[in-house]
Amino acid sequence: MDSLSSANRFMSGFFFGTLIAAVIMVLLSNAGEFSPFMAKLHAFEQIIVTVLIAIVIVDAKPLAYKTVWRERRCSFILDEDLSATLRGRTYGIPAGVIVGILFQNYVMN
Repeated sequence: MDSLSSANRFMSGFFFGTLIAAVIMVLLSNAGEFSPFMAKLHAFEQIIVTVLIAIVIVDAKPLAYKTVWRERRCSFILDEDLSATLRGRTYGIPAGVIVGILFQNYVMN
């Protein structure tokens, strides 16, 4: 594989992490109407919960393919491509939190 493939995996992972974190952020901000637990969370705690849920959802499969399921993955996927995907998804989570906050401030209010 070439470096262009790793760059593509990084950028696609970044946008995927951003999208998932933004959706989780918006859903958690509106969950306070339905759940008494979520209504008690302050803004910073809501951000922390969003980041933790997004990390579990976004990074679980590539991390498992890199460590535990190494023999189950496709032989054409290299470790450097998985590392680029993990980095992109992880860097996308803070961007997704920012996008989610902006979306909930400008569109939902």
